[in-house]
Amino acid sequence: MKQCIKISDSEKWQAVISCDNKYDGLFFYGVKTTGIFCRPSCKSKTPIRENVIFFDNTVNALDSGFRPCKRCCPDKVDFQPDSELIEKAKNIFHTYFNKPVDLSDISKQLGISTNHLIKLFKQHTKLTPTQYIIKLRIEKAKELLKQSDIDILEISYATGFKSLSNFYKCFKEQTEFTPSEYRKSRGDL
Repeated sequence: MKQCIKISDSEKWQAVISCDNKYDGLFFYGVKTTGIFCRPSCKSKTPIRENVIFFDNTVNALDSGFRPCKRCCPDKVDFQPDSELIEKAKNIFHTYFNKPVDLSDISKQLGISTNHLIKLFKQHTKLTPTQYIIKLRIEKAKELLKQSDIDILEISYATGFKSLSNFYKCFKEQTEFTPSEYRKSRGDL
C-alpha cells in the first residue's frame, strides 16, 4: 500500500519542485498563503518552501481547511491531466477536421506548448496530431465515397484537403486504394 512508505520532508520538497508524478498519491502539499493543496506533479508555480505543508492524504488537507487545486485536481483519484488534454485536442480535431489546422492555436487553447502537444499526443495515440487529422479526413472521405455520388474533387475539399493530388496520396497511403477504386467497391474492399 502506498501510504506505508515513509518519505522525508526534503524528499517531498524535491518531488514538488521537480513536479515528479512518481510521488502522486504518496503525499500532497498545501500552500499556506493560498489555502490550496496539490499533487506533487502539479505544474502550478513552485511555492516558497516556508509556505508549504505536507499531507499524507486529501482528507487531512481538507480537514486542515485547504481546498483542492483546480489545475491538478488532487481530490480526484482517477484524474489524468494528460489524457484529458488529449481528449480535448481530439474533440477540437473532430470538430474542425475539414479546416486548416494550426497546432499553435490549438496548443494555446489547451494551455501547453505546440511541442508538448505533439509529444503527448504521440505518447497517447501513437500518431502525431497531423497524422491523426489526416486519418479523420480519410475516414470522413470513405463515408462520403460509400454513401454519396459527390464528385471526388468536392469530397477532397469537403474533408479539408487543399489539393486533389494530396487527397489521392493520403487516401492511397491509408487504404491502399485510390478514391475511385474505393468508391467502385462502395467500401467492400
